[in-house]
Amino acid sequence: MDQIKPLIPESSTSESTTVEVVLNDLRDGTLVIPDYQRDSDQWDDTTKSLFIESIINNLSIPAFFFEVNVDGGVEKNDVIDGQQRITTLSEFYKSKFRMVGSDDAPYLSPHSVHYANKTFDELPLAYQQSFKKYRLAVIKLRNLGDMRLEIFRRINQGGTPLSGQDIRLAYYGSESPSLALIRLAGVYDRERPAAKRFLNKNGPAESLGVEYPWKDEAARKMWESWWAEKEISRGQTASEAFLWAFISAQVEKLDNILQNKSALQDLNCRFNGSIDAALDACCAQLKYQDINTDIPPALMPYPEMRDSFFPVFENWIGYVLGQKGPSLPINKRRTLSAVIGAAYALSISPSDLNDQQWIDLVEFVRRPQQIARMFGIDYPQSRGKWRGTKGYKAQFLAARDVVRRIVS
Repeated sequence: MDQIKPLIPESSTSESTTVEVVLNDLRDGTLVIPDYQRDSDQWDDTTKSLFIESIINNLSIPAFFFEVNVDGGVEKNDVIDGQQRITTLSEFYKSKFRMVGSDDAPYLSPHSVHYANKTFDELPLAYQQSFKKYRLAVIKLRNLGDMRLEIFRRINQGGTPLSGQDIRLAYYGSESPSLALIRLAGVYDRERPAAKRFLNKNGPAESLGVEYPWKDEAARKMWESWWAEKEISRGQTASEAFLWAFISAQVEKLDNILQNKSALQDLNCRFNGSIDAALDACCAQLKYQDINTDIPPALMPYPEMRDSFFPVFENWIGYVLGQKGPSLPINKRRTLSAVIGAAYALSISPSDLNDQQWIDLVEFVRRPQQIARMFGIDYPQSRGKWRGTKGYKAQFLAARDVVRRIVS
């Protein structure tokens, strides 16, 4: 009989430390914010200023979560939750941003005149000292093992929540050109701060040898227009649309991995049957095969993704959003991505379709269940699971059947 025991062998610990100590650790590299963790432009200057007001006035703020790792006998901590707050503290301490004026923020203190519109260096000494000596509650997590990703996900359900895609790119993104390409595929505006940081000289993309993939300017503009100024476009939702198309083209191969307990163990990955866990496993496999190049890849390798799959994705986006379905709403992104992945698997080019086939295809993206029914195909309305008659695996395969029937 299996021994009954907690999933994680060691309880978390709670510590108290000062802002100054945390920022020194960040400077010295013993506190690390993952490059892929979150777009750093999630907070505007008003939100940052109100957070700084809380610090300098000794108001309470939520705890930070760090994961403890030991590297060469030296303890290092990865930020699991609190990246935006630590980034804000660091930027303000270096006087990289100025607190907004009183007209732009509902400051609490009647003495806000002494810090409104000021940088750290311009603050009165009393506020500077209060900032540096403010005590932060830090919860340290140890020995998470293969539960790390799930813990990360649960912790990040509060505050400014990360999407599943934000989390998996944070967890698996380093050392993987494939995941860097997936991230860049979702970049519709290169001027956004997070995109600029990722694409900067000596930034993560360059260090992995990955270039911005959008070469067709017309298709890129259609992609940008589709996502721009929409609430849903925050974080990595656009890159998830590309990943969705990738999985649609690789359904059977991904399912083979998910059924192979030994493979999942090699990936240090847990599969609980959910679509999020399936997407996690896909990213874990991509990172694994990017690093272990001597092992035959179980999914599409990076060179094919870069040289074949993305150009096909880009071409379809240009046709659909630019010519055949320009009014498609953004909430149809997953169905469109599933169609593009299916077309890749079936070696169908958008230039091969006649007018009626285009009408049927665009209508399928708009009304997948009704159009599938016209072709005698059951298109399940999935509810978060990968397998089963109503799972996303069945939905991907149904989309492929519909595309096949439309072009036949």
